[in-house]
Amino acid sequence: MYYEYCGIRYAVPVRFRSPKPPPTHSDIYKANSSSVLCPQFPCTDPLAAFSDNEDCLVLNIFTPTTFNSTYPVMVFLHGGGFGVGTGSPVIYNPQFFLAHDVIIVTLNYRLNVYGFLNLGIRDAPGNAGLKDIRAALRWIQENISEFNGDPDNVTVFGQGSGGIAALYLTLSESTKGLCHKIISESGVLFSPHSFDSDPLKTASHVARSLEINTTNRKRLFDVYTNNTLLAIEEAISKQMNAQTVFVPSVEKIFDGEEAFLCDTPYNILSDTNNKAFNPVPLIIGLNTIEGLTSILDYNTMSSFTDRLKHGDNKVLDQRSLHVPEKDLEKFRSKIRETYFKDFDKESDIVSGFINLNSDFCYVGPMSLLADIYVNNSNIPVYRYIFNYIGDRNLGRILTNVSLEATTNTDELFYLFDSERFELALNEEDARMVNFMTTMWTNFAKTGDPTPDKENGQWFPHPDVLAIDMEPMYVEPLTPTRAQFWRESYLKYGAELPNFVSSI
Repeated sequence: MYYEYCGIRYAVPVRFRSPKPPPTHSDIYKANSSSVLCPQFPCTDPLAAFSDNEDCLVLNIFTPTTFNSTYPVMVFLHGGGFGVGTGSPVIYNPQFFLAHDVIIVTLNYRLNVYGFLNLGIRDAPGNAGLKDIRAALRWIQENISEFNGDPDNVTVFGQGSGGIAALYLTLSESTKGLCHKIISESGVLFSPHSFDSDPLKTASHVARSLEINTTNRKRLFDVYTNNTLLAIEEAISKQMNAQTVFVPSVEKIFDGEEAFLCDTPYNILSDTNNKAFNPVPLIIGLNTIEGLTSILDYNTMSSFTDRLKHGDNKVLDQRSLHVPEKDLEKFRSKIRETYFKDFDKESDIVSGFINLNSDFCYVGPMSLLADIYVNNSNIPVYRYIFNYIGDRNLGRILTNVSLEATTNTDELFYLFDSERFELALNEEDARMVNFMTTMWTNFAKTGDPTPDKENGQWFPHPDVLAIDMEPMYVEPLTPTRAQFWRESYLKYGAELPNFVSSI
């Protein structure tokens, strides 16, 4: 049993900018709205649904039924590539956590163009979605004690882009003290999904689907302000990798707008004197073949396959890399040689597509992030690979694969229950639910996922724990290909000082 308070307004959105404080109430506020979503386009992602509701900045609080102590607070950020998704308990029911004496908060933040349009002007400075999360954490600091929560013990955890957003909280001076521990599931920095070094180019590119060809900032602002929400979302949905078109970026500083990200993640993490870096204890991990679920984006996969088969190597370019023209064909050939040696059959191209997405969006960036974070903070980082295969592995169910491997979202529903999906819970699944929620809540309470060493110990980085019915330490995923990504990134990374464009 637990209490739930759903649909609490923590802020009021201002289009493309930081939100305003929520309204006050003199009467009783009915916190019973469990299905609020921020604007997002229709897509095949089962963790999302179409919405055109801009007044969507709500959070949901779930508490134990006893009030005889103060509880640690765990704030969950949903995934969806910064383009779709929701914190609704219809999808993320936190009942498994509540047996461990914690308070769970889930929330919405603005997505796609409404959350991340950055035109380098005061009216569209960027990162509104991250500023929403900041506003929610400030609301929690001020109010969670009324629900018997401890504002001095807040853990932010998220999956996918939610995990990336959680990591961004360590890269902003404006969020210091708002969270004390972070868990990032399948969310890493330095990937094409996590950062846009040229947001003006992105906004201009999407505007072409609205039949506007311009890089003029004022003209683009008019395009995104005056077109209907439905027209803009349709334009986004036509893009390759539509869920991750608009993502975080570096902001200019404007009077009257509190910036969130003032430098690149790489620069902030790499400079031990950078005041924006405020590291906290961290759990971070992956599934074994994260890119497997990329085949569910039929538009992107079919476009990629068709272009590659017809010799269009431009489709191999990555937003996270800026390769000079003189090196471009050689680098594309190297990617093709590494991932697409044999592509007489479409299945070979699909396999290469999966591996490329796994390495460039997850495995390689994870390797670099863990090293930099630990080396520049001396704070423990606990790494995992989720290996367990049961009846609640949503990614495997959706992709309908027979591979003995886990993929994106497979760990999620060993943490949450869901009204959206009918997922079985056999005896082994129940043991995994208890194992996962125990480690996550131990970490939230103490900063250590295994504080009772008599029952086993999870050692921090460089060790990597395989989460399965019999946990064991393993080597990192695909080390050779991860090294190829690291070498490529350190040479051509779009975030690196020589390549970052100026908005």
